[in-house]
Amino acid sequence: MEFALVLRELARHRRVLAVGVLVAAIAAVLSVYRLDGFALKPRALVYSSASTHVLVDTHSSVLGNVGQSFEPLQSRATAYANFMASPAFLNTVGKRVGLAGDQIYAAGPIDPLVPRIIEEPTAVERNVEITGETTPYRLNFNADPNLPTIGIYAQAPSTKMSLALANAVVASLTQYVNSVEGSDHIAQQSQIVIRQLGEASGGVVDGGASKAIAGLAFFGVFLLWCVLTLLVTRFRATWRASAAPPQESLELDTPAEAQLTLRLPTRRRIAHEPTADHRTLGTSGERTPEVAGAAELHKRLRASGS
Repeated sequence: MEFALVLRELARHRRVLAVGVLVAAIAAVLSVYRLDGFALKPRALVYSSASTHVLVDTHSSVLGNVGQSFEPLQSRATAYANFMASPAFLNTVGKRVGLAGDQIYAAGPIDPLVPRIIEEPTAVERNVEITGETTPYRLNFNADPNLPTIGIYAQAPSTKMSLALANAVVASLTQYVNSVEGSDHIAQQSQIVIRQLGEASGGVVDGGASKAIAGLAFFGVFLLWCVLTLLVTRFRATWRASAAPPQESLELDTPAEAQLTLRLPTRRRIAHEPTADHRTLGTSGERTPEVAGAAELHKRLRASGS
């Protein structure tokens, strides 16, 4: 019953509800888009990710040579993964995909045996903190503690860009290692070979997030608008009732005085109006038996009193 009364009361304010629908729609749009000048740009709640792995190997391949140990290559893979998060390496990766190096945020693995110094945040990190952007171009590198492999994880607004980032990391690492080995004239049997374990693969992450957030924002704002409408309506009704003149209350508080006031004119009217006997006597000049008896009784009382 109460819910039906609430709906009935809201139905009386259709124009206010129409404005509420408009406000809720604007809030839903702004929950998934942001204003950039006079244009709307998506808040990048939906993003794509890609991943690939590389093996830090030798020309004779440690995987097929039982005489070689994994341990030297494991530590080298950890060193490469940390190096790949450096600004110099990110500049090389950015050139391959058409980005500046400071547009890419990268994080390498942390070796528990080596203490690391917390450095100042990069320009991308500060941009994330200030603007609230959750999906810039990101790269994360993980080193397997049991194998000489490096996991490469890329994140970008589109699947094409995330795949390009992951593959660009592999190509840049291969180019850098080969250039160092060539400039130092390292013998072939001692050279490091970077082997990519398959092309990068990826896709969209949580594609329905924008629709869900927009729907929740719309219903939340519209519900709040309805509650405020009811509160304002009740407040106005109470304000008007309290400002009404207290005439009705005085009449209810003094019923006896009101009844006496209504009855007085009737009594006066009855006292001054002539009775039927007076009217008959005045017209005919004759006394009725009742009148004559009353006059005789009056005379006797005056005689006995005297």
